[in-house]
Amino acid sequence: MPHDQERYFANPTTGALRTPAPHDELLASLERINAFNPPVHTCSTNWSFHGFYTGPTSVAYLFHRLSQLYPDLEFKRQSLAEWAQEYLRLGAPSHRRAPTASNCGIGNEALAHLTMTALLKEDASVVSQLCSYEPTINDETDDGSNEWLYGRAGYLYYLRLCKTSLRQINHANIGSTIEKTVRRMLKVPKPWVWHGKQYLGAAHGTIGIICQIVLSMPEMAAQLHDLLTSVLAEQLDSGNFASSLRPGSSDKLVQFCHGGPGFVLSLRSLQPHYREDPALQTKMASAIRRAQSDAWRRGLLTKTPCLCHGIAGNALAVDDRARFLHLLSFMGSEAMEERGWLRGIERGHDIASLYTGEAGRAWAWAVADKDLPKTCIGYNDV
Repeated sequence: MPHDQERYFANPTTGALRTPAPHDELLASLERINAFNPPVHTCSTNWSFHGFYTGPTSVAYLFHRLSQLYPDLEFKRQSLAEWAQEYLRLGAPSHRRAPTASNCGIGNEALAHLTMTALLKEDASVVSQLCSYEPTINDETDDGSNEWLYGRAGYLYYLRLCKTSLRQINHANIGSTIEKTVRRMLKVPKPWVWHGKQYLGAAHGTIGIICQIVLSMPEMAAQLHDLLTSVLAEQLDSGNFASSLRPGSSDKLVQFCHGGPGFVLSLRSLQPHYREDPALQTKMASAIRRAQSDAWRRGLLTKTPCLCHGIAGNALAVDDRARFLHLLSFMGSEAMEERGWLRGIERGHDIASLYTGEAGRAWAWAVADKDLPKTCIGYNDV
């Protein structure tokens, strides 16, 4: 038995592939979010407030994005946009830690709440507040963090989201803030280090940082060419990528945050920015193909399905629609019940949140239902 067998269960691929009903499963996900984590302040004490990663603001962002995809859909007699506002109200000021150079990414509640407020109110003054943190985040005396979850790469996502969503607002301030942030990130010795390790993956590592920089400031793609090439060379024989470059790193994590699935999502977004380099295009295509093969083999993780480290994120890394739906079927309502993943649900941030729970599953079902490009909300969807 493989040493990592306990991390995933066998993908039954003999016979016809399984085909779930994405729209029905999306509605079931929304129902579970609302039933077990309603947007009422008496239930808010069990949340953890970590921006778009976990907590009510992450759920608000899901409802906001779904409201754009399903403008006419009502859920429990309210529009999805109204539900976004309800969940955003749970993010009280006491939960919002001021950003620092080491805490300014997707997991920062203050930045996430500002971003959501700017989107819902379409308010240029709130965008200015978001940009006003730039001198602190890009402190020249503190290399801080540069990755996506806690660092500057996540700050770039917030800025890019405002730039692409609020087209009626003057983008000069946002563009300047993006440029200053990117240039600060590029001053740090590379490969970037987080908590003493040279991570490789989407959440904390090199591929995630490259992805956010290039999507936010495409003209920087050429400067990151050699670094991208070097990180692709780290692909393992299995098709997976180790979590870091440290000696003895294992081949056991097949997830969005650490491993091949996060690389696939990132490389898909990077490919258009290197069209003039056939050799690199070939390397990226090969890396995607090999990582997808591994995700198909080991992607049904035994952890509760989610975007960060579960079936939802792994399924999004698979291009073929029939295979994508097949993987998603193992996080459908019936399958969740059979595996005990719905047993004993209690109110808490992990249950409903975007990257650790039900909201992430809802995003994957929406991608399947609308046959959208397979992107990860909060990472490379804008």
